[in-house]
Amino acid sequence: MSRLRRFLNALPNRLLFTHMLVAITVLFVAALIVLVLQAPLRTETMVQRMVEWLQPTTTLARSNFADVLTTADGAATERFLGYLRSQADAQNARILLVTQPAGAIVFDSGEQLAGKTWTPGAHHTFNPAPRRLRAGAMMPMMNEATRGAVNLDGNAWYYVSTVLLPLHDGSLDMVVLKPQPGILRAMGEAIAELPRGILLGGLLALGVAIFLLSRWTAGTVTRSLAPLMAGTQALAAGNLAYRVDTAHVSLDEVHALASSFNQMADRVQQSQQAQRDFIANVSHDLKTPLTSIQGYSQALLDGTAAGAAVQQRAALIISQEAQRLTYLVEEVIDLARLESGRLHLHLEPVDANELGAELVDSSLPRYEASGVTLTWQPAAQTVPLLADAARLRRALANLLDNALEHTPSPGEVTLAVETTELGAQVQFIITDTGAGIPAEEISRIWERFYRIDRARTERRGAGLGLAIVKEIGEAHGGEAGVTSVVGQGSRFWLKLPAKGESNAKDGRTGSL
Repeated sequence: MSRLRRFLNALPNRLLFTHMLVAITVLFVAALIVLVLQAPLRTETMVQRMVEWLQPTTTLARSNFADVLTTADGAATERFLGYLRSQADAQNARILLVTQPAGAIVFDSGEQLAGKTWTPGAHHTFNPAPRRLRAGAMMPMMNEATRGAVNLDGNAWYYVSTVLLPLHDGSLDMVVLKPQPGILRAMGEAIAELPRGILLGGLLALGVAIFLLSRWTAGTVTRSLAPLMAGTQALAAGNLAYRVDTAHVSLDEVHALASSFNQMADRVQQSQQAQRDFIANVSHDLKTPLTSIQGYSQALLDGTAAGAAVQQRAALIISQEAQRLTYLVEEVIDLARLESGRLHLHLEPVDANELGAELVDSSLPRYEASGVTLTWQPAAQTVPLLADAARLRRALANLLDNALEHTPSPGEVTLAVETTELGAQVQFIITDTGAGIPAEEISRIWERFYRIDRARTERRGAGLGLAIVKEIGEAHGGEAGVTSVVGQGSRFWLKLPAKGESNAKDGRTGSL
């Protein structure tokens, strides 16, 4: 319990940190998704800018190349190639001159591919079919541009090409290459393009918003958990009557937790009360017969019980009280077996009418001595059961004893056997004319150690009889129940499957 209190006390800071961490993670992932999704758009924009840049560059290159053709001067050629290199460096690009249709590379600003063959179709990945993009309308055939993607020197490039000069058997094309940025590089470039002031201001505002939202969320959860925290402290201090007021809990999840806490507190309180009742009942039920046994045995030892008749009576009382102790010990042992699941049922064919008749015959002397009439109503025909005869006899005997204990003289108790649901089930019904059971007590009479009338000290047992009846019935695949009217009496019943319909646990041998 101390660990739970420490955890709940540290919960506000934990919630604040956790909420901030989750919010930052979600925003980070969302930003990554946005950057990844906009990477293709940035690529498209980059290629379009290459196309737009190619138009004036080609026009200037064409005029410079005309000087080369007219003068046939080596210096003019060097100026033309220098111009192409400067344009490539300025745009962080690479410029090739390619003869078509042969595809021979006659110039490379990177000075690596000259003399090789330009075959972009074999490496084309950007567009399945290169398409013509109009860069201008003055020279429609010469200003049309082709774009695509190609792998050169082990690197991936985007390219844009156009006709620099038409030849008698083809053309001389100018090709502009730029490296494919990739997703990470595209994301980096997108971030780098943002203005620093806007970026820092946005991050700061976002951090403040996350902190305030996390603090508000943590405060809301903490306020909802405050009654629960107080409840755990009260429960740890021994106040088992404390219950959390769920009306002041706003969050649905915490409301459910508070309800579960109240149910747990109810169970703990009931368990402790049952233990107190058990100790009180067992102490009394042990003390009374032990006192009688000790007194009469002492009378036999010191000779106070003189005469055969007195000694016979003393021995009879000692025997009866010893049987009473044995019965109590058997109930406690059965309870331990019920809780540990080690009480087994030995199933065998049983006639319900015969079993009921035997119980009535064995119970008649006690009923007659108490002035209560015991009536037997068997079923109209033989009713076969597959049951543990000893355990079933014990359950029915408990019900008969319970009826006798709560039926004053002159009263009447009836044991009846009935079949229900087309013979699929058998009911043992015990009806009495006692005081009845209050409605608020009916739900608890099957609890172990529970006794309705604690003032009655003559009752045998420790409040385990009905709990054992219920467990035995359920072990046979049946159920036990009761209906009662205060001032008129009670009707207990034990319903079991008929032979061939048994649902007893573990088949032939069921265990509780």
